[in-house]
Amino acid sequence: MGLSQKSIGKTQARKEFFPLVDALNASASSVEITDHDKPVAVIMSYQNYVALTAKLCMLSKRSTVSEVPNLIGSIKIRTNNLEAASQRASDIFAKSLKDTRKKL
Repeated sequence: MGLSQKSIGKTQARKEFFPLVDALNASASSVEITDHDKPVAVIMSYQNYVALTAKLCMLSKRSTVSEVPNLIGSIKIRTNNLEAASQRASDIFAKSLKDTRKKL
């Protein structure tokens, strides 16, 4: 898509929100919003968003049914019992939180 990208802090983005939206609407660009120098969000024009999602749809139609995209933060559920799978995911998450508290 050829998007140019700039990066700004969330405080600056909040102060300049309306001019930022106007600038994005006028150009093929995106703005990465950071919090303490870590990326937390991206803003782009609606036109570029539609083009990006259309391209993703086209790419996803090319993949076969056996291919599962590797999405960050996603899980694969291999069961027909969604309640049990949900409980298992919840238990794993709770254990992870408990282990993290112990390490801290």
